[in-house]
Amino acid sequence: MAYQANQPYQGNFRCPPADPIMMEPQRVVRDHYHPQRVQVVHPIEIINRHHCVPVYEHVYTCSEKDEYCGGHPHQGHMRR
Repeated sequence: MAYQANQPYQGNFRCPPADPIMMEPQRVVRDHYHPQRVQVVHPIEIINRHHCVPVYEHVYTCSEKDEYCGGHPHQGHMRR
């Protein structure tokens, strides 16, 4: 038995169907990720630097001379 207005309640009352209410659609975003190869180039520049570093090389010179020594004042002098 369907609901009818102005009818007394008889124990098996049912509400009439309601019109549906339309809502704004909700967005469900499903992100999918896929690998994409991207080359990253790292340039390397090699610099060869040359430096002068002092390294001590000890060189000895030798000289020789004659000296004349004596007890006499004229001794010790060479003649020409």
